[in-house]
Amino acid sequence: MDSTTTNRHVSDHLANERTFLAWIRTSIAVMTLGIAINRFSLFLVEIHQVVPEVRQLANRHVEKLGIGLVVLGIVLLCGAIGHYLHVGRMIESGAYHPANRLVIATAVLFAAMGGAALIWLF
Repeated sequence: MDSTTTNRHVSDHLANERTFLAWIRTSIAVMTLGIAINRFSLFLVEIHQVVPEVRQLANRHVEKLGIGLVVLGIVLLCGAIGHYLHVGRMIESGAYHPANRLVIATAVLFAAMGGAALIWLF
């Protein structure tokens, strides 16, 4: 194995690691958003008790949304770990193939979540 092949192999693993770190940042952001939404829902409950005129009907499920986002962040993190290990094994074996189905499924899932969020906002 010459140095060019070794350097390329290392470069592939480093790229895999950067992708993994991007997924970790994304999962942390999703979990943080979930926690913020959850805490904000507690504020809405408290303000409803202080100011009864505040409409509570629209905010009934906000706490569950926050919990759901934290769960989604954990699922993203677990998926990122699995994908990182799988890609690392494929790089080592020299049989890497892009995960087109996973990329498309993730895009469709997030598009559906975005559509659901738009419907919820209106």
